[in-house]
Amino acid sequence: MSTLAEKLGEVGMVDVDTARLTARIAVIKFNCRVEINGSESMIECDISMQNPLAVINTALLHSYSVTTPCVRILAAIIKRWAKRRDINNPASHTLSSYGYILMLLHFLTTHKVTNNGTLESLFPSNKPQKTTECPYVPNLQWLDHRCLQKPDAPYTEWQQKPANSYTTMNHPTEASYIVNTHFFRINDQGAQSALKRKIDQFNTNTPSVGYLLASFFRYYAYDFDYKRHVVSLNALSRSGPIEREAKAESDGWKLYGQSLFLEDPFEEFYDVAHVLKPSNFQRIRRELALGYSKVLSSISKSSGSNNDDHGAGEKLLDSICEEFVDGA
Repeated sequence: MSTLAEKLGEVGMVDVDTARLTARIAVIKFNCRVEINGSESMIECDISMQNPLAVINTALLHSYSVTTPCVRILAAIIKRWAKRRDINNPASHTLSSYGYILMLLHFLTTHKVTNNGTLESLFPSNKPQKTTECPYVPNLQWLDHRCLQKPDAPYTEWQQKPANSYTTMNHPTEASYIVNTHFFRINDQGAQSALKRKIDQFNTNTPSVGYLLASFFRYYAYDFDYKRHVVSLNALSRSGPIEREAKAESDGWKLYGQSLFLEDPFEEFYDVAHVLKPSNFQRIRRELALGYSKVLSSISKSSGSNNDDHGAGEKLLDSICEEFVDGA
């Protein structure tokens, strides 16, 4: 990997970063110059080797990105926000982009759309529900694809994830751990269309991107119970939130104290947020609260005005993603 990093610099890659070569999963990060519409831009890249789970993770995130355009838009905004607010650097004990995307997917897969176009938790009392309800974005690791074959069929999830020779693999570094890699792969237009029809069946009044962004900020600034629960894609309407107590018992996670615990979707023993220092966790919550207040303020100011929505949206985005200046 060190030799590869040297070669990347020699062929013109910019800002080659080898700080994570000694991490659990060795990664080289760099920027690549490209020309788009006659102007030079930089594309952020990273390379990891001999890590099949990274390929599966990428495939899972890609499938989520095509479920609905809002997923891609929200992911791009949140990644920009986190980077500009200087809370997106694991080397400085803040959260990785991957961590923020998992937070977004947990939020979207644990909330449903109400008849008036607002979002509601799948487990408002923090308890399992008697029936399986369709979230705003279906949980691709638990979705029973057979419910997509009939237009009017209810949304259903597997009681247990399918496990066979095609969906399980040995962990590349943890010899005793078997990884269940099952998820509904959206590899063609047919699968995407079938899933869209099922989503439209239950989401008849889709919220705006602005509302979803504000709800994301509010959820993690004020609503999520960090003392009791884990951010996880295994939180389902029929089983309820994943309890920290259960993770402490099964995987030895820390039980006491208020912080973010973030379960990897495939390496369920691994806490993606383990790099967070308590002070940085509190700062991330303050940034989430600040983002929420800025969205509310923008809505209040624009209410009843005839301002151009596109222009107002750009100003709001610039305000939310204002570059953080330490001590300012």
